[in-house]
Amino acid sequence: MISKTFRVASLIFLASFTLSPAAGAAICSNASLSGNYGLLTSGTSAAGTPVKSLIQFTFDPTTATFNSVETSSHDGVITITPRTGTYAIASNCTGRTTVDQSLHVAYVVTSIGFFNVNEGTGTTIGGSGVQQGSATCTNAGVKGSFGFGATGTFVTGAPVTGPVAFIGELRFSVNSSGDGVITGHLAGSEDGTTFPFSEEPVTGAYSVNSDCTGMATITPEGLSALNFSFVIVDGGNEMLALETDANTVVSGILQR
Repeated sequence: MISKTFRVASLIFLASFTLSPAAGAAICSNASLSGNYGLLTSGTSAAGTPVKSLIQFTFDPTTATFNSVETSSHDGVITITPRTGTYAIASNCTGRTTVDQSLHVAYVVTSIGFFNVNEGTGTTIGGSGVQQGSATCTNAGVKGSFGFGATGTFVTGAPVTGPVAFIGELRFSVNSSGDGVITGHLAGSEDGTTFPFSEEPVTGAYSVNSDCTGMATITPEGLSALNFSFVIVDGGNEMLALETDANTVVSGILQR
């Protein structure tokens, strides 16, 4: 027989659970976005051309402002633009930023970053951001193996035009001079023409800046080099990357 004490204890437990509807629910504020983040966005411009951007943000909740540097490919034309803005995050974790006093962007904050979508007329651009965390931003700090996935488009002027997608297994190491070295393989498809891992060994180099941005060059055997700008996030376990070669609109993620 269940004891009276046990039944009372159970009722107290259930009552406390019932009277706490907010238990486990996120309560957000401007402080929910603080410090450094990396962001990848993609979509189409008002002209209907493909756009991808890699952005590094620094959010300051004490002033509700941010600074950012945006590296973008607009139909294959690469630009680098510093931006500033303000932001406001509601308790339900939705919010809005105003960029350069004109562009409005809607936000949803998550436990590791955020999702956003531009509110500009004619554009369809959205993306996801990840907090930088306690990354060690040196060449040695990102040593190790990464999986790499990228998608996008090669536009007129590239050796091949059309949609592209590729994956890779890449190993980051440091030589005796402290320079970053990349080895590994790629596989993927360029406008429907596929290539397997066995045909695409790659070599390359990388350099990491103290602000957790960097550059990487990956050269498939017998082909031209692919150049990327990247931002380190998730404590060094992930890198967000944008190809910076002309006539490309390609972005990807490297994960340990």
